[in-house]
Amino acid sequence: MTRVRQTLERLGYTEHTDFDYEVEIRLYGVQRLWADAVLWDGQIPVVLIEVEGREADAPTGWAEARLKAIAWNPEDPIPIIWVAAGQQDRCYWAVEPDRRAGVCYVALDGQPDQLLCPDRLATLVGDYLRRQGAYLGHSGAGELQYRQILLDAFRGLSSSWDDHRRCQALLNALHGSRSRRLPNALRGIAERFGPILRGGSADPALAHAFRWLMRRYMRPLRPGRNDPVRRYGRYFTPSEVVQFLVQAVDPKPGERILDFACGTGGFLGYAARHLMERYGADPRNIAGQLFGYDRDATCVQITRTFVGLLLPGFQGSLNISQGDGLRLHRNDRDLQEFDVVLSNPPAGDLPENWERLGQEGYQWAGRGGGRQNLYEVAFLEQAIRLTQEGGRIGLVLPEGIWTNAQLRTLREQFLSRVTIRAIVGLPRGVFPFTPSKMCAVVFEKHRPPRGVEVLLAEVTRPKMSEQLSVLARQIGA
Repeated sequence: MTRVRQTLERLGYTEHTDFDYEVEIRLYGVQRLWADAVLWDGQIPVVLIEVEGREADAPTGWAEARLKAIAWNPEDPIPIIWVAAGQQDRCYWAVEPDRRAGVCYVALDGQPDQLLCPDRLATLVGDYLRRQGAYLGHSGAGELQYRQILLDAFRGLSSSWDDHRRCQALLNALHGSRSRRLPNALRGIAERFGPILRGGSADPALAHAFRWLMRRYMRPLRPGRNDPVRRYGRYFTPSEVVQFLVQAVDPKPGERILDFACGTGGFLGYAARHLMERYGADPRNIAGQLFGYDRDATCVQITRTFVGLLLPGFQGSLNISQGDGLRLHRNDRDLQEFDVVLSNPPAGDLPENWERLGQEGYQWAGRGGGRQNLYEVAFLEQAIRLTQEGGRIGLVLPEGIWTNAQLRTLREQFLSRVTIRAIVGLPRGVFPFTPSKMCAVVFEKHRPPRGVEVLLAEVTRPKMSEQLSVLARQIGA
């Protein structure tokens, strides 16, 4: 398995984000199979990997891999299997010669480090992804091509740099450095982005490919709480989850939209597209509706770039800046109250230098006086404080908000002030660097009427996009 992991990481894939180990395959009833590893495109499995200790066991590994790949979805099996037996590797491709023969797998020429590189893999499985409803930001193959261009540039930077420094170098190339002074790897990228950000035509495919690459900035660099990503709960929100909350909350033209922990800008960018595609809103007006804050200056720059590629020429109108989302107040200049709050805020224990939260008007979050010393409680309370009466809120929160016995009093206070529309449990693998089980919550700021119905649901990683799309329509009905 070590050799498999090293090969995938060398190709640019991220452990627990792009590939997982011991993946469950559900059969009928209580029967289960387990794949040694699976390589994903979002929530869609594209390569099933079977590992055997000896080369002599390769036939057994092939038979097991074929069984598991077809069992995943007999109507459209996982298209590629990779059998790693000892030091021998072989990849196979699913074909359907005729209805009587059913699905079979034929050997592919080449090794995994050639066949599974992102551009080659995108070509091999493109039709399969489209059949499975792959979420590519409505951008299709164009986004896949841009992903490869950006990934090649990323790899071309100094091998001594970590992912965070590489992300920052790419952002500096887009927004500061002159192209003739840039490393060769970044010069072409800057020339591609520049005309759009200065007011050219919007390029959603490039925007979503850019946000896909910036996932790497949300990846911890070292174990333990010392890592800034873990310390501040800075986790990437998949596009499927972002799109679900935007559709469920349904921002409308003229409404003020806030993300107080904007990260890579997913909620603000998808809200902008929602306004243009569903309501035909003018980009000039949309830019003034969007408000984003993040305590990390690099995240602010990522958000401004992502939204800027969707609303080119209007970056000057974007209200996206560095700031602590927990220290925003309704009476601050330009803040007032918001019609919509959309966010995936940090979760976990508040740091010790936040003991003054109680002095800033927090009743539920902080230390002492029965308050809870948790980020998720603080941001939940802040969302309610900053939303106007009747406004809508969509948040990603730990499931413990609803199940932790110590939070019972908080839940009673919370439920007396808002009307919950939906609580949707998300698969654990969607947020790979946190042990918490997360859920997407949709609610409105007003007292709940009697007999209100709440949609409770759980989605699985396979077909997550399809399931969330159905739930969003149910909430909006």
